[in-house]
Amino acid sequence: AVMAFRKHSPFIMSCMLEFYSTYDDTRLRWNGADLLTRVAGNFSSKPDAVNTQQELKVQPLRIFFPVSSRDIERYFAAAANDSEKIHQDALFRKILDESYTFHFWNSLTSALIPEPESLVARILNHHCIRCFDVL
Repeated sequence: AVMAFRKHSPFIMSCMLEFYSTYDDTRLRWNGADLLTRVAGNFSSKPDAVNTQQELKVQPLRIFFPVSSRDIERYFAAAANDSEKIHQDALFRKILDESYTFHFWNSLTSALIPEPESLVARILNHHCIRCFDVL
């Protein structure tokens, strides 16, 4: 989701070497996400574990994707009952406290407009100055 590395990063150098030595134009994931996973696995097993941990810090999925693609559409609707409202309130608080980003899964939601009291509307209102001006 998000990557940041220092200049001349050994991890990025390893990724570049892996890319050039294993590139396959018929396998998109092999050259992208799978490549990162392969290199991270090899990189993490190196004997110099202290430097490896400083170089490569993988965050939990919830930091960048607090709502999965499977669940996103339901959060465009306002809570239908008190139980759902409690759940959405807790999730909203958790997102604000634990997440760096919120992924809207645009390929699934681009035609949706969030209902005013929905979780998505609350996130937009909390973080985005002009989001509803353009919806």
